[in-house]
Amino acid sequence: MLTQLSSLLMATTSAHHRWTYDVFVSFRGEDIRKNFMDHLFKDLEQKGIHAFRDDNDVSLGENISPQLEKVIEESRFLIVIFSKNYASSSWCLRELVKILECKQMGEHRHEVRIIFYDVKPDVVRKQTGSYAEAFAKHEIANSTNVAKWKEALFMAANLSGWDLQDVANGFESKFIDSISKEILKALCHEPLHVGENLVGVDARINEMDLLRFVGSSKVHMIGICGISGIGKTTLAKAIYNFMSMHFEECSFCEDVQGVAKLQGLAQVQMQLIGKILKTRVVEISNVSEGVMVIKKRMPAKPILLVLDDVDHREQLEALAGSHDWFFPGSFIIFTGKDKQLLRSHRVDEIYDMPVLPSNKALELFSLYAFGKNHPTEDFIGVSNQVVDCLQGHPLALRVLGGCLYGKPMQVWQSEVHRLQMYPNAEIQQKLRPSFDV
Repeated sequence: MLTQLSSLLMATTSAHHRWTYDVFVSFRGEDIRKNFMDHLFKDLEQKGIHAFRDDNDVSLGENISPQLEKVIEESRFLIVIFSKNYASSSWCLRELVKILECKQMGEHRHEVRIIFYDVKPDVVRKQTGSYAEAFAKHEIANSTNVAKWKEALFMAANLSGWDLQDVANGFESKFIDSISKEILKALCHEPLHVGENLVGVDARINEMDLLRFVGSSKVHMIGICGISGIGKTTLAKAIYNFMSMHFEECSFCEDVQGVAKLQGLAQVQMQLIGKILKTRVVEISNVSEGVMVIKKRMPAKPILLVLDDVDHREQLEALAGSHDWFFPGSFIIFTGKDKQLLRSHRVDEIYDMPVLPSNKALELFSLYAFGKNHPTEDFIGVSNQVVDCLQGHPLALRVLGGCLYGKPMQVWQSEVHRLQMYPNAEIQQKLRPSFDV
């Protein structure tokens, strides 16, 4: 299990990529722009899915611009909609080639989805019917690109996709809803970015034996407690990534106390419900109303819910008031500093975040101070002194390691002297401005 966890954590740190758009759609404007596409874009927007939209028609034969290529590269989902006249547009065919290039590179995990709007896969695959007519014209005007375009159509038609007639018997509104829901579900299950230079997280997850909660007939609530900077949120994100594959519906509400303070607790309720129900159209006017909505609209299936950094009873009562709010098998995780607060909320278990053992503390510190998992030979002694002073506190180790990176020995010795002047609690207080950057 440790090997599996290590692979997962590596994937969620090294493969993290910030997308500019959730969705890019390649389509033939004259076929579907003013009906199907308009409805699809509106439905994506309602569900909070950020799609690139360009309502300007493009001249036939015009090369796609570097700006549009960049949009395609920076879109998570690349959707191709094959309609009767798609192949007549050299612009669309060039988009298709670029989309397949992005898929084949695989560097940032693009996902390609194919929609057969009013043509069958065989027509696209074999270029018959209207597609044959289109290529007869391309042979004259764009003969050098024809072979590449035909290959792209063949490859795309063999990818898994949606056929309007098969999915919703031709009813476009149902078809559009099913498309956007599937995309939203995939987006909601995107792994959270846990962070860089993780040390000791996989061992902690293994220690918690989390798989015993999967398939349970009960609702389980656990708390993760510890001082500021000990790694509660990092651990909760890693657990979320590890456990989300076992649940259809998942929601991670980060920094509950911070969001509640700035935007109100009702905003956190809307965030929770929106992620679980996969919709943006949930308006809550006050916390009491939000409680009723959560209790009534939770799905009849197990969910995974993480409420990060809770610090008041009001937050617990408004977001996960009791076990019976949720379907059996649901798994609810709270993080916070106040163990008694979680005890009084009747959580089933509390996991006390330990500090890092000395060997792991030295490894984490070294990653930031030296850019590798151990000190250079001349700095072994002074590194151990720093690590001893910080007593296994992960955030302090990262902050101070970064501050000492590349500094001469006299700076290190001065820092050790300063650290030895303060007990651990005071060290954390002195480093607080760096923690909060």
